[in-house]
Amino acid sequence: MATVQAYGFLRRAPIRRLATGLIAATLLAATAGCGLLDQSSSSPAAIEIPGTDAPVTETSPASLPAPSPESSAPASRSYTVAEADSYRKVIGDAPRVGLGAFHIGATTATGERMDDVSGVHFSTPDRAIRCSTGNNGANALVCAGERIDGRKTPAPHSPDGCAWESHLAVLSGSGAAAGGCANLYPVLFRTHILEFGSALSAGSFSCLSDVSGLYCLDSGSAAGFALTRTGYQPIHADQQAADALLSKSGR
Repeated sequence: MATVQAYGFLRRAPIRRLATGLIAATLLAATAGCGLLDQSSSSPAAIEIPGTDAPVTETSPASLPAPSPESSAPASRSYTVAEADSYRKVIGDAPRVGLGAFHIGATTATGERMDDVSGVHFSTPDRAIRCSTGNNGANALVCAGERIDGRKTPAPHSPDGCAWESHLAVLSGSGAAAGGCANLYPVLFRTHILEFGSALSAGSFSCLSDVSGLYCLDSGSAAGFALTRTGYQPIHADQQAADALLSKSGR
């Protein structure tokens, strides 16, 4: 019997050790699994951020359509001022004068004044600036004065025989420019005065006479110019008006 019991003990001992080993391995695997789970949930992998000089590219979602040329085209103007502060509004709101007295002028500084001449002609109260529109059939408003200092040589594409004059300001449907052909745009002398605080409209052109200067616009191109004591300056109808005009906009 002793021999049988000993044999039984020897047979059971490896089985018990094997079971114990399997339980320990299972517990170790479970403990390791929990450790990995805890590590992944509490300590995420670090996110690498590229340096400021690194190029970054992005791909638009496929659901968004490509921008059309119309939507990507630049705006036609960059002025964002209030309408009440624009040159268009200030000049448009100024008191208008009748044109009956503005068809008078002379071809020279000392020449005889003619009545009922074609076009519209006027001068500033200080006589520093004189302007004519419609003369020689040209669809342009042209002002002359020593304060205007345009380019000294004819502009590109000027016609042959152009008698270039740098002291002219020319406004038309194509825009405004300093300097022009005096023989194409004659400006009359001894014209009627456009008093300070008054505006005049002739065709597409409007001008406002102010103590600070003369301000003119073309309604077709929305371009214009200001002729002040500092000289010629291009302006735009939607641009903010000069401070001198805004302070008097309630006149």
